[in-house]
Amino acid sequence: MNVCGVIAEYDPFHKGHERHLRLAREKTGADFIVCVMSGSFTQRGLPALLPAHVRAEMALRCGADIVLQLPYAFSVREAEFFALGGVHILNALGCVTHLSFGCETEDLSLLQSAAALLEQPDEKLNEAVQDGLNRGLSYAAAQGQAVAGWLGIGEKVLDAPNTALALSYLRALLRLNSDLVPVPVLREQDYHAAELEAWPSASAVRGAILRGDWAGIEKAVPEAALPALRRGILAGVCPPDGLDGILRYTLLHTAPDEIAQWPGVAEGLEQRILKAAETAVSREALLANLKTRRYTYGRISRALCHGVMGVKRADLPALPDHARVLGFRESARPLLRSMQKSGFPLLTRPAREDAAALDIRADELWAVGAGTARGETYRIKPIIL
Repeated sequence: MNVCGVIAEYDPFHKGHERHLRLAREKTGADFIVCVMSGSFTQRGLPALLPAHVRAEMALRCGADIVLQLPYAFSVREAEFFALGGVHILNALGCVTHLSFGCETEDLSLLQSAAALLEQPDEKLNEAVQDGLNRGLSYAAAQGQAVAGWLGIGEKVLDAPNTALALSYLRALLRLNSDLVPVPVLREQDYHAAELEAWPSASAVRGAILRGDWAGIEKAVPEAALPALRRGILAGVCPPDGLDGILRYTLLHTAPDEIAQWPGVAEGLEQRILKAAETAVSREALLANLKTRRYTYGRISRALCHGVMGVKRADLPALPDHARVLGFRESARPLLRSMQKSGFPLLTRPAREDAAALDIRADELWAVGAGTARGETYRIKPIIL
């Protein structure tokens, strides 16, 4: 039996995601597709527009068989740990055979060579990375340039967003000594494309939802997923600025030494954050004042998210110790039973004392930003289609 794993955010699910699931199934001959999906917050350090159970239902209606939730401690992380968390969960289930991901290239040999080099860099590569840092590049950019130079390829080949994440998946497979077979699927649309035709980007779909562009939404979202999306929007979404007030209050009442303990904060960044917070009246304004080539938007945004969540570096585990079952198709119930026998904890409706305490806190914070009732998200039972 072939079981294909996919790691995603689906913020929200759109036709490009549906295409990926279809091609992943075709390429792997999968009997089932298991998705590991971010919960209330995403890798961008922002709340997901829609709650996890709505996004899970959209995926289940469009090709997924089981959807599990990636814990907050890995969903709001840089690519290396986002990927490591998702791959660890899939690997620990004991039944997943393949891992499929979208990518700007299908040259698996090239990707695996780059991933191996990143996992075991030599002295010359480290020197090249340090040179990039000295020139003011972010660590990711410096690393990408160094690897591209070592492999003798153009710098932009490994710089595309999905390719960078693909390398992180492949590195995770190496680090975990996993037997999952990697299967890239060529991405045919720019990651940040604004068009809603053909294969849209998630950012374009979020924009259409926020401005109430139903005609655009219907072009971008699979017909089977539209009813769940409509219900989710009517129930309440969390806009990107939904937690700006809480962030501002947090920065006004947090000491520098506490901010220094937030994941992603180092080298005196806490002082720069507090100085920028004196005049910035919104999260976007704060990020605009702080972003540099060295400190990327994503890194600072995640750090601010951790701050609002009250998360310190010491709170982040090395690997996930659970996943939440968001939903499954009835036909996949036997596979779910097999997963539960693996010994890896799969939660349904986590209580406060469970390992999912951080996820519950994230759900409650999301509800504040969306203006919905507290506790609704973690009381919802798994969706069964």
